[in-house]
Formats: sequence, C-alpha cells, structure tokens
Amino acid sequence: MEIVLIRHGKPTGAVYPRMNAKGFAKWVRNYNQSGIVIGTQPKNNMARDFNEHYVVSSDLKRAIDSAHICFNNKPSQTYRVFREMEIPRYKLPFTLKASTWLYLNRVLWTLGLKGSFESYSAAKKRAEVASQQLIELANKHDKVVVVSHGYINFFIRRYLSKNGWDLTEKSSKYWGITRLKVKL
Repeated sequence: MEIVLIRHGKPTGAVYPRMNAKGFAKWVRNYNQSGIVIGTQPKNNMARDFNEHYVVSSDLKRAIDSAHICFNNKPSQTYRVFREMEIPRYKLPFTLKASTWLYLNRVLWTLGLKGSFESYSAAKKRAEVASQQLIELANKHDKVVVVSHGYINFFIRRYLSKNGWDLTEKSSKYWGITRLKVKL
C-alpha cells in the first residue's frame, strides 16, 4: 500500500504586503479562497506517475485546482479534514508583512494562545483523524494520493510514520511529493 501527500501549487493569494492585524485577518480570508497561479505546473508528470492511485483532496480551492492541474480531472472526493491547519489571527498592535504575521501568529498558536479559530491541539487531532482516513482509503484502494497543504501534510506524515508507514520521499515545497509505504 502507498499514500502520497502532494502539496498544492503556488496560490494566487501568496503575496505578502505590509498590513496591520485587521488587514492580516482579511488577507487570511482571501488566501483561503485563492486558486493557483495561472501557468504553474508540477515538475513531474503526476497524471502518469500516479495513474493507479485514488485521488482525493482538501476542499479548499487551491487544493482542488492543483488536483485538476496534476491529473486533468477533479479529485474523486474532497474532504474538509485535509484542509490546512488554521492560520491564527491575533489582534496585535503592529504593522508587518503578511509572511511575518503568519510566522508570528503560528508561533503564538503553537504555544497555546487561544482565539476564535481552531486551536493547535484541535488541528493536530484533525491531522491524526486525516491520517486514519488515508489509511482506510489505502486499505480500500491500495494506492492513494491526497492533494493538500504543507502544515497539515507535515502532521499527517508524522502520524503515518508512528503507525508503521515508511517515508520513501519527502518534499514540502509547492507541488512537493511525500510518499509513504506500509511496512511489511
């Protein structure tokens, strides 16, 4: 059995101007609705390389669009559980680049600071549930590809490794491929 985690292509929302906390909250909403930059393509011929795999994705537009670009078709199913881990938004009195807001807020989030969004512990639990769902899909289809997101893929990979899956390839870049095979 094999599970392949593919990170989506570069999103149209991946621009990082300076803004205050309110502007960052708006940036996050726009980023979560963004598609993929026109003309970007994965380096590999994924339709050929994964033609025997059952393809699923996150239900966010950038993941669905990436699956369509990779496989010339929509994923067989989309799941909310494969969405990216929450991008926290704290009301801090700064003007920063969106990328700095992202880094700072994720650090505060991992340290346990709460807000009106999914907590870090809930996001890790969701990643564990997602890994179990992928194992169930692999038991049914043997080979599974999920087009998802960087941070959630990191945690899914960790949970799969803890459950007896061997990491055979790893990339967290846009269009990055991470492969895991069940230990025999």
